[in-house]
Amino acid sequence: MKIIFNDEQYSFEMLRAISQMYYKGADIGECLSTGYRIKEGDDESWYSEWYRTAERIFNYGEESYAKKHYVSARECYLRSTNYYRTAEFFLHSNTDDPRIVELWEKSSSSFAKAAGLFDPPFEHIEIPYEDTTLPAYYMKSERNNCPTIIVQTGFDGTLEELCIGHGFPAHDRGYNFLAFEGPGQGRVLRKQKLYFRYDWEKVITPIVDYVLSRKETDPSRIALMGISFGGYLAPRAVAFEHRIAVCIPNGGIYDFMGTMEQSSGIPREQIVEYAKYSPEEFDRATFEFMKKDTTSRWGMNDGMWKFNCKTPHEYVEKISHYRMKDVAEKIKCRMIVIDSESDKLIGGQAQKLYDALKCPKEMLIFTTEEGAEEHCQIGAAARSNQRIFDRLDEIFENRI
Repeated sequence: MKIIFNDEQYSFEMLRAISQMYYKGADIGECLSTGYRIKEGDDESWYSEWYRTAERIFNYGEESYAKKHYVSARECYLRSTNYYRTAEFFLHSNTDDPRIVELWEKSSSSFAKAAGLFDPPFEHIEIPYEDTTLPAYYMKSERNNCPTIIVQTGFDGTLEELCIGHGFPAHDRGYNFLAFEGPGQGRVLRKQKLYFRYDWEKVITPIVDYVLSRKETDPSRIALMGISFGGYLAPRAVAFEHRIAVCIPNGGIYDFMGTMEQSSGIPREQIVEYAKYSPEEFDRATFEFMKKDTTSRWGMNDGMWKFNCKTPHEYVEKISHYRMKDVAEKIKCRMIVIDSESDKLIGGQAQKLYDALKCPKEMLIFTTEEGAEEHCQIGAAARSNQRIFDRLDEIFENRI
């Protein structure tokens, strides 16, 4: 599925921006006109054109708000939230670039303006975590006796993106909804300087503590969905945090190094050995490949930042610990493992996770025929949420 660009990563990120349209986080004309102005493969052009669009739409929102057109203002703020996030995406080759924090702040504050204009509004909360807090948004269902779904992102998503793409469909179906960011993600990375950790149960436990502190929570009907790299983080967490009733890894990840194994065609053991025993040669070869491939360039730069590494060989050593071997069998809750037919990032990982599980389990596979074959069903938000929430409704006996 290609849009405007031949470069797979540029095309995918364009599709990702457009896909927010279903929940009013984008408009197709704004996205396409931005894309046509971008010079393919030029990360600065990507930044400048998306930033230009984001600023324009945000200013539309400010004009509407000043005139008390609150619905129009809210819709503009949602779109500019998405466009600021998109503008920031390819800036991570220099993690000291001040635009990274600037754009995150603009995206976050734009959504905060929108959040207060909903009825009921999204609640912004800070959840205690070790010696600090984690940011979250919560939307309480207007119904009584309803389930709660916790949704988390993975490698490069944001709290605000979760609210747009998953909060609205959850609320429409009568769920209490909570989205949060943890170490390695969003504000927690950019402002708090906390990096990814493989023992994600240490992150999820305080989130569950918070959810259970709310009087409307039914302790027997709590679901956790992990998006993208969250397809490792969420299953890892529920292997040790047993208060979750249903876990939905979208898509499922058994071994995060499988992404590198898939792109290179080299078995993980050889990659780890190469990085360990010939680190300088490994780094040289990796940097050369990054010059030719946008996905690898972005993925390695982004990964080194979020795992607090200075070199590719150090990054490989870190991510080698992010796998479900000897962990998957500890999971007790029901698992709904999700895969997408043409997932180029983590294809094949969902089946490996599914096969390793000993708990009640099932798979949902999204197909090309549905238009939902891309990673995390990007571009098919309606179909994705329909199938996932319909299944959750059946499990939780939740009907609207």
